[in-house]
Amino acid sequence: MRTPTEAMVHHKGMGRFALALAFVLPLAAQTASLDAAFARLDKTSQQFHTMTADINRVVHTAIVNADEKDSGTIKVKIEKNHDTRMLIDFTAPDAKAVSIDSTEATIYYPKIKTAQAYNIAGKKALVEEFLLLGFGASSGALKESYDVTLAGTEKIGAENTWHLQLVPKSKEVLQRLKKAELWISESSGLPAQQRFVTSSTGDFTLVTYSNVKFNPSISDSALKLNLPKGVKVEHPQL
Repeated sequence: MRTPTEAMVHHKGMGRFALALAFVLPLAAQTASLDAAFARLDKTSQQFHTMTADINRVVHTAIVNADEKDSGTIKVKIEKNHDTRMLIDFTAPDAKAVSIDSTEATIYYPKIKTAQAYNIAGKKALVEEFLLLGFGASSGALKESYDVTLAGTEKIGAENTWHLQLVPKSKEVLQRLKKAELWISESSGLPAQQRFVTSSTGDFTLVTYSNVKFNPSISDSALKLNLPKGVKVEHPQL
């Protein structure tokens, strides 16, 4: 039988052990969940060719606490040379289309019959780091470009997701993107939601995906932005 002094020492020792467990076990669980998220990303990365989805986007301007909202569809295709092509058709409240390939990003505004074409050939590395965020990227590619932590697990719509937070390692990217958040579907390994914090004042863009289809057949023509005759094409500088 322990003496009162021994019992008190034992009780204090168990208390310290329990306190240590209280810190260590959640950390171990987070590490396991992050490893599970990386494993799911890697499996999807190996299989990813195309994706289509409905999207809802919120662009928040912090200084005036205002939101701009739009919705539409997105098509994504990774070519055999690993270049990513993307076409986004916004249908509400105002129609516009965004086309991205390895050399050019074009925004078409049908209401004013104007397209703005940006030459991104010289900024391929910067563009690719943004495109990494959820579309066929492996965990290794993400960890190479971002410091990645797990914020937890959350439900987005009907999807159980891992909520990842990413801070760019590149100073050039950090000038344009302060932080990114990805909500990765546990079932598909694709993004259910993305949040891009673009300024130190708290401006952000939130994109939510639904009706996601993995590896549907997408022809090259379905990703092409066909501008009608008479459209004015501008070439702004990035």
